[in-house]
Amino acid sequence: MPLPALKYWRKRRGIGQAELARRAGLRSEYVFRVENGRRGCNPETARLLADLLGVELQALRRKPEDALDAMPLPEPAHPVVAYLHVHQAYLRIILEGAVGSAYAAMGERELEKRCEGGTWEEAIEIVRARKREIGYLRDAMGVGEVLRDPDLTEDVRSFLESVLESFPDLDIRLLAAARGRETSQEGREALAEAMRDLL
Repeated sequence: MPLPALKYWRKRRGIGQAELARRAGLRSEYVFRVENGRRGCNPETARLLADLLGVELQALRRKPEDALDAMPLPEPAHPVVAYLHVHQAYLRIILEGAVGSAYAAMGERELEKRCEGGTWEEAIEIVRARKREIGYLRDAMGVGEVLRDPDLTEDVRSFLESVLESFPDLDIRLLAAARGRETSQEGREALAEAMRDLL
């Protein structure tokens, strides 16, 4: 999802690029690329950025010249909260209580850092834990029944869908990155086997 007016609204709010990235839990390079049209972002991240800037998502999706000429959008009636972090916190509590781990509640970059700083065995254990967590969530949600509940707010539905849809693609990427860093034959073979198990 392109956000051509992200830079305009960030500057209008007086927030630096690095500060916005920090608040959103993103890399500065990522925000730079989104602002310059070199990449889009997923709907969850786009909504988080809109929330942090206190604007409607549609304001970020307008071309910058349209944002300058447009009538100002009404400000939200209530202070905006970075809901992604709230959802992650609740999911972490639920998963830790039910499964004993909560890697599925972590953002992609946080998981990457965790795997980069650990051993190949830890990377495999993280992926196995995520598999258990995603299985629990699918069972708990009745294979999508919860996601079809009309009373479920759109931001919660979107968050839960993104968590479920991240498996196994994210896990394969985590294992492939760990395999690329691994120097031992044993570790490389174990990581390759773990990737095959996810396919």
